[in-house]
Formats: sequence, structure tokens, C-alpha cells
Amino acid sequence: MPGAPLEVRCAWDDAHNYCFTTAALTSKIWLIYTDDKGEWQAKAVADIGEPSKVPLPVDISISSDDKLLWVDTFMDGNARAFDISDPHRPKQVYETHIGAQLNMAASSWDGKRLYFTSSLLGNWDKKGKDNEQYLKGYAWDGKALKEGFAIDFTQEKLGRPHQMRFGAYALYKSVAEAKEGQRLAELNGR
Repeated sequence: MPGAPLEVRCAWDDAHNYCFTTAALTSKIWLIYTDDKGEWQAKAVADIGEPSKVPLPVDISISSDDKLLWVDTFMDGNARAFDISDPHRPKQVYETHIGAQLNMAASSWDGKRLYFTSSLLGNWDKKGKDNEQYLKGYAWDGKALKEGFAIDFTQEKLGRPHQMRFGAYALYKSVAEAKEGQRLAELNGR
């Protein structure tokens, strides 16, 4: 595929054998899927924003029910939701401006919240008034995003936010505990 794929996000459902990606130097959404012969294929399935303006897609997030694909674009600061009920024919169903240099997106497991951060890379981030550094949380009611909170990382002297992992500690802790239990069982078995 042309351009520079940044993120690959795969469908959550075990029966859905496909993934999506975007290419930073294009304005396309790409579907990666298995064909009837079981061979992996990739094809462009939708445009992001106004293609001639190359909005620079940077991050994507698939809702846990595999119905929405969120696409963030760095140059215009917009988040777009695409209905991916038919992954071969995504349709944009929503768009809103989040802020200058929008970058990463994360969906909550229940699909009711989305979180966005701004920093791409310190050397690539915009300068001047467009150099926003934020973490923003939104509620999603199925039709529109409503801002719940915003943290200005510049004002708070927190540096540059990039990727946030909410609630992941509990997951990692469970994995670590399971590995430690396995290790202890092996030691006791010797």
C-alpha cells in the first residue's frame, strides 16, 4: 500500500478476520482482510476528509462492538467516526474538531467514552498557537461527542501527551500475578 501506515487495529470479535490501517501520506482507510482463498489482502475502502488537503491520519480506534472506526487527523485536528458494519464499505457518520495537532484516540470498552491526546513527536509538533498539548475526554451518545474534561499539559507543565492507557494497569497486574504464580508453582515442583 502507498504512504506510511502508522497504526493497525484489528476487529475485536473472534469471527471478524480483518484489520484497518491508514497511511500517513495519503487520506485513505485501508482494509486488511482474508479473501475466499484464505490469503491476506489490503485494499483502500474509504477517503478521510478532503483527500486533496491530505489531512494526515495519525491514529485509529475500533469500538469494542466492531461497529465504529474512529480516525484522527493531525493537520486539521478532527476526529471522524466511520460505520464499519460492512468493513468493505465504511461510511463516515460523524466528524468534529478536537483541537490542533490531534493525535491519539482511545475508546472505552463500553463505547461511551473517547479520549484524545495531541503530541505526535516533539520535533514534529506544531509551533506557536497550534502547539496545543492536551488530554481530552468525551462522552459518546451514539450521535455526538460531548467534552467531559480537558487537561492542558502546557499549562500544567506536564510535557507532551502521546498515548494514554486507561485501566491497563489492572490488566498488566493480572498477567504479572499469573506469571508469578506459574513461576512459584514451577519452583515448588522442583
